[in-house]
Amino acid sequence: MSKQENLNMKKWLLPALTIGALFCACSMDTAGTSEEIEGAVALSDKRIVGVSQKGPLVKGSNVVLKETSADGSFTPTGKEFSTTTVSDNGDFEFKGLHLESQFVLLSAQGNYIRESDDEPSECSIRLDAVSNLQKRETVNINLLTHFEYKRVLNLVKEGKSFVEAKKQAAREVFEAFGFSVEVSASEDLNIYHTSDADLILYNLSSLVDGRPEWNDWLDEEQEGCEKLQQYLDSFTDDFADDGVLSDSVLQDVAGYAYYYTSAHAAMEFTTERDIEDKEKHDADERKDHYLRKLKREYEFSKRVFLHYVDIEACTEDLWGQYREFDKPIVLDSWEREVQQGGYLLCNGFSWELTTKEHLDSLLLKIEHENGTMTDERDGKTYKTVSFEHKGKTYVWMAEDLQYTDATVTYSKGADMNKRLVGSYSWTTAMQIDDKYMKGPVKADLLDTLHQGICPDGWHISTSEEWTALFEYVENPENLLDERWRASDIETAFAKDLIGVFFNRFDFNLSIMDPKYLETYYHAYTLDESVLSYDAPAFDENDPWKEPMYGFFDADYPIENSHFSALEITVRGNRTFGVSKAPKAYVRCLKN
Repeated sequence: MSKQENLNMKKWLLPALTIGALFCACSMDTAGTSEEIEGAVALSDKRIVGVSQKGPLVKGSNVVLKETSADGSFTPTGKEFSTTTVSDNGDFEFKGLHLESQFVLLSAQGNYIRESDDEPSECSIRLDAVSNLQKRETVNINLLTHFEYKRVLNLVKEGKSFVEAKKQAAREVFEAFGFSVEVSASEDLNIYHTSDADLILYNLSSLVDGRPEWNDWLDEEQEGCEKLQQYLDSFTDDFADDGVLSDSVLQDVAGYAYYYTSAHAAMEFTTERDIEDKEKHDADERKDHYLRKLKREYEFSKRVFLHYVDIEACTEDLWGQYREFDKPIVLDSWEREVQQGGYLLCNGFSWELTTKEHLDSLLLKIEHENGTMTDERDGKTYKTVSFEHKGKTYVWMAEDLQYTDATVTYSKGADMNKRLVGSYSWTTAMQIDDKYMKGPVKADLLDTLHQGICPDGWHISTSEEWTALFEYVENPENLLDERWRASDIETAFAKDLIGVFFNRFDFNLSIMDPKYLETYYHAYTLDESVLSYDAPAFDENDPWKEPMYGFFDADYPIENSHFSALEITVRGNRTFGVSKAPKAYVRCLKN
């Protein structure tokens, strides 16, 4: 096995970091590293091993240990010891150390293996640490030791014991990113280990590496690398005095955390069972446990972002609600675009950055007139909407027709006897012989305004009238309302029907299949250009890639006919035309 394969296996063969673990308050006291002794103690022939990690520093990286004064002031004596890492895992060793004090300052510098792609970084970084070697044999250098470095020294100057200072500084670093974790010493952490603190350190290292995109900042690579070190040091400097990170430092991480959770939103619905099934399926092909890694990083990024903007998680109970925040956030790492505050809209499972104008638009009615009509056949009254588009007035029923004398269809399979009120076969809706479900419709059977099952003075909606409606409301989502979110949100996400809908047109579009978020409406057309549309072959792997009327089912031939039986399907912001439906709703228009 190559070194890189070994590195990958060590990196991803980790247990899942559960959601519960991310929110826990836990402690990690490592046996054999108690550091109660605070007075300066000279050390002789001391041996220390450790790893230097952001991602791990590559083989040959420099590690320096500085002796401090015997007066316990942490002042360097000028005596230094140097070594280099012996592998791409960041391993290093010091032997035969003779020191005036057990308190030492360390730094490691070199290129590192990036968490995102396991490739060496273009830039060299420096990571610092302060440690008590009295009862230590291992000292790891990592982002936590770097971020807390100056804070620990300041706390000691203020009168804290070294042990107290280390615990407090580590706790403050974790809290700055939204986690409550107690560790005895940051030098005990290792991004390849599996404690909650270790896994948080790994995800923090990965998140910090995600933004800014160092080598895209400036054309000159050296200047870009200097920016990288300055960015890492900004955390250290900002923590130093009060143990709190300012918004100006966190705005980059928060922006990337939002970007990451948005880009990997499907992880919200990925369960441990899904991960186990995937790993079992890929056992002989892959060893990187990529799905587990994504889930862990998604949960971490989500937590960091929510903590930064100080809001609760978006759930179905908060659908349609919004929150305002006033903190800056970097949304473009290349242009360094900083947005000062903003609005977040809950779509049922995640918060989406938006504007006040968009929030207002969700409630702004699309111009129309409301009315009613009564079907004299059974006395039922229906709501209507009317509008003018391109010089023509349209009056639509704003509810699905439910004519009591009509034959309704029944579902197949397990729902064989389930009655779907208001659904009809196409031939029932058109009031023509059922044989036309399987063959071309004769030219003299349908009128330009075909009444079908509609009341007198009204007709079945045509495909052209549906097109005019969609053009007028601009987006089919403007015909939806809250009922569309009552279904399985995972299915809604898969069908790109995640959003907030407030029935802006009072059209009351109905869901036929709430599990799969689909609806169907009968329609017809007399437009020969629609029938002669030169559609490409049907692609079963991507059947919805064509626009409305993009394909016709070969089972229902349309040759030698100027009539097409179309059903309208609304899925998010897409509409599709297909052939005669055995079950769909009906909307009638006034003649």
